[in-house]
Amino acid sequence: MHATSLRFAERATFTAAHAVDAMDWRDVDRPVVHPAAIAWHALKAGEPLTVLSLEPELYVGTGITPLNPTRTETRAT
Repeated sequence: MHATSLRFAERATFTAAHAVDAMDWRDVDRPVVHPAAIAWHALKAGEPLTVLSLEPELYVGTGITPLNPTRTETRAT
């Protein structure tokens, strides 16, 4: 599924619980730890989630694998 075909987007507030996880990712750039921590908490809560990033490699070390909306990616199911 191409990322641009996704129909819904949500905004989430960065909380203290997110900050605790973000502090563990010392080698990850600050603009990336915010969405990664929010995504991590959503996934742990069992919420369906897709993170989009033009530079998915910046998320290495967070446990989050974002989709690049400029590429057609397929994933094995």
